[in-house]
Amino acid sequence: MFLKLMLISVVFLGIAFAGFAIKILLLKNGEFPETKIGHNKTMRKHKIFCVNTTQKIIDKGISKDQGVSFRGTTCDGC
Repeated sequence: MFLKLMLISVVFLGIAFAGFAIKILLLKNGEFPETKIGHNKTMRKHKIFCVNTTQKIIDKGISKDQGVSFRGTTCDGC
């Protein structure tokens, strides 16, 4: 019973890893999407910034509703 369950688990994990590999090969850039907040266009569009940028906004007293753009701000240190 244990061996059967282990074999099924290994087969499912193999299928999952094969799916990830195929996804990488078929993607336009061959890479996974960017997950860092500072480099993700969708998060910047929704005005979601990394902790460092948020702290700069708080320190300067700038309201996020004022439409201030922080495109030049990078979050490489995050």
